[in-house]
Amino acid sequence: MKRKFAKTGFRNPYDSDYDDGEPYEYNSGDDVEDGNKESFIENEAQKIREKGKAAYFKRGMFTCPYCTTKPKPRDGIYEHLMSHARGLSRCAEGIKTRAEHAALLKALGPI
Repeated sequence: MKRKFAKTGFRNPYDSDYDDGEPYEYNSGDDVEDGNKESFIENEAQKIREKGKAAYFKRGMFTCPYCTTKPKPRDGIYEHLMSHARGLSRCAEGIKTRAEHAALLKALGPI
């Protein structure tokens, strides 16, 4: 088996020192995973910056663009939107949800 990997130039994934955890670029339509999470956050943050803060201020309230079923935060205060994004970027269930809210936090940041 080692000879096959030596001839092809590939590393044996069963070796104890094998690490394929290198980050890779997120492309639109890909699933968000640990390896491309940072790239996804950068892409989403750039989209949010292009739209500007005014795109998330509707009817006199700030709303989260990713929580569409129940508008968050309900009171619409900017600090509460940032608190909502901070909380979900740390402890949401899915990687994509965490990454989306981390991008929102990164793009809008402090006033």
